[in-house]
Amino acid sequence: MNKAIIIGIDSYPEALLTGCVNDASDVADCLSLEQYDFESVLILDGDATRSEILKELYRTAYAEEHYGEGSTLLFYFAGHGQVIGQAGHLVTHDAENFDPGISLAHLAQVMESASLVFDHVVSILDCCHAGSAFTWTNSRPLSPSDIEREIQAVNESRCVLAACRPEELALEENSRGVFTTRLIDALLGDAVNWDGDVTLMGVYEYIAAALPKGAQTPVFKGDVAGTVILGRGFEPRQGRPIEKSELAKIIAKAQRLVDHYHNLEFTELTDRGTRLAGGSKRCASELEAVANWFEDTERSSPDIRSHSDWSELNDRLLVFRKHLSDISVGEDNRFGKVKFKIGDGAFGNVWAVENGTGQLKALKIFHGNELHLGVKVRRFSNGYASMRKLDHPRIVQVYEMTKAPFGFLMQYIPGDNLRRAYIEKEGNAEIVLRLMIEICETVQYAHSQGVLHRDIKPENIILERDSEGSLTPYLTDFDLAYHETNRTMTMTAGEGVGGVLNYAAPEQLYAHNTSAARSMTVDVYSLAQLMFFLIVGEDPSPASPARNIQKLTHTLTNWVDDRASEPLLEMYEQASSKEPSERPQTVTDFLTPLRKAEMFIQLASDSEDVPEDDFWRRVGHAYAGLGKYEADTDKMWTTNMSKQVEVIGRFKHVSTRGIAEVELEFSMTQNMLVPSFKTGKKAREQINKSGQAPSEAVWAYSAAA
Repeated sequence: MNKAIIIGIDSYPEALLTGCVNDASDVADCLSLEQYDFESVLILDGDATRSEILKELYRTAYAEEHYGEGSTLLFYFAGHGQVIGQAGHLVTHDAENFDPGISLAHLAQVMESASLVFDHVVSILDCCHAGSAFTWTNSRPLSPSDIEREIQAVNESRCVLAACRPEELALEENSRGVFTTRLIDALLGDAVNWDGDVTLMGVYEYIAAALPKGAQTPVFKGDVAGTVILGRGFEPRQGRPIEKSELAKIIAKAQRLVDHYHNLEFTELTDRGTRLAGGSKRCASELEAVANWFEDTERSSPDIRSHSDWSELNDRLLVFRKHLSDISVGEDNRFGKVKFKIGDGAFGNVWAVENGTGQLKALKIFHGNELHLGVKVRRFSNGYASMRKLDHPRIVQVYEMTKAPFGFLMQYIPGDNLRRAYIEKEGNAEIVLRLMIEICETVQYAHSQGVLHRDIKPENIILERDSEGSLTPYLTDFDLAYHETNRTMTMTAGEGVGGVLNYAAPEQLYAHNTSAARSMTVDVYSLAQLMFFLIVGEDPSPASPARNIQKLTHTLTNWVDDRASEPLLEMYEQASSKEPSERPQTVTDFLTPLRKAEMFIQLASDSEDVPEDDFWRRVGHAYAGLGKYEADTDKMWTTNMSKQVEVIGRFKHVSTRGIAEVELEFSMTQNMLVPSFKTGKKAREQINKSGQAPSEAVWAYSAAA
């Protein structure tokens, strides 16, 4: 097991940045790949205080357990760096004048201690992002010369990779650090060697070659006697080194293809009418071929990716693909005519297209302005691959993927998602449970095929309603899925760092723990929150689990049968635990109480008659609520909410026709206040008068209680 501590700070009170949180989150996502097997702690913005960062560093550096042979500690920091006097600092969120945060000397001491626990200790510092932002006077941005002076390479396990040389700035592009953008590409496989490994030296060499000309120059230092392997198990590097003459030919051809398409785009997309009438279709066909050629070239000659001219042409290609992603109603494309927009999400927009035979399909198009985000692009491709792998009647089918525009065609389901669809829940507990069971069975199938969804939420469940009003749920959007069998495309869940807050398991959001975040219990947690939404009719609160249980208890109390309510509540409490080990470990375990509850509700709904041996349990449940009464076949005992009145119900007589005569006994457990009477005698007289009409008195008091 390897360990990573990853810091990203944008929201500095006096000197805001824009790319550090995104950079840090992406680094954590990459290190959660199975090939790296890093247990990552991600600390962002306001949480990235001096004390919190040092607490995590010290906890790791002085860990009692040994992380294993060849284990690595990686510390990544994206944010401001400052020099006060002669001392360099990493600027924490709670920095103050003349106390910027964590000094480099202090960091060096901690990392040196960590080398007693880890075989390799690596610091990657993307400091100062456009280091012209000064937080205070008498200070200057941190430079690699400060790092070299204050973080000494004391042994072969100590390595430092810094973003730029002393005389350069750490630049940004598209709200991301130029340095970390290349770091991400390297970690995702661009720096893989002939053995399928990603080494620290390989990462540095890739970044150094891939950075645009005239930009910053990364700095690598350290005493490395052997090879520091960060990740293993990638598909080994293919192709051979490119000779200069061959490189020139490839670049020249790429330039011709890009220029030719540019002229075509100007002709076909500039005028809206031309675009709608087939211009985008013609451009898509041409650009698809160009994109495939670029991809095939990189596959056969991977060294080309580190060439700056190739990178610039690839960037132009991304712009062209973005233009095709901005589709609109009425547009003709390779799949048919766009009829209407179905919806949108974190990864793209979904459109209904009609083909030549009048059939509707759904076309999901990735957000064009995010095509440069390698991590998110891979997640989107991951979603397609997951859905393509699964053959289940309740999982939306996918058909074909396209690079121009970047998206895929899939089955059209006529209906709204679970959040927008109307479900008549009043008195229809059986419908709610049947929906939940079918959703769980679908997730259970995906798990059996080695695929975890990791983004189960109302928006990802589509409901189809037939002519009789019956509802059928379909599971979609596997963008955050994890493949047990596809090691190169496994990403952690999240929108940002891990799914939507209300439905994502805590380990997805707060710690990129590889084993926990790739466990079935992640989906079990989300299914529990989805059940809450179905029953209660609102999103669960991630900040108040106790409040969620209170609301669910209140709603379940009004259901037909408490024998159905009790196992559901117990199962929800277990499945929504913050600790994965305390949840049901499989969806099968989660399904058991659902099926049990469904059985009791079906039994109760078969007839309006109430079984004699079930009568008092139902009365107690209706009067007192879930778990607040005792009942057997002959009687029921409970109290009112204030505990002042004890209520006992029993049968007086049950006729052969099944008609029951019952009596309710009310007794005081403490003195009862009777207002508007000056003496106890007057109060007793008034209470005794009610005895002339016992049934009215009983039910009037019961309602008041």
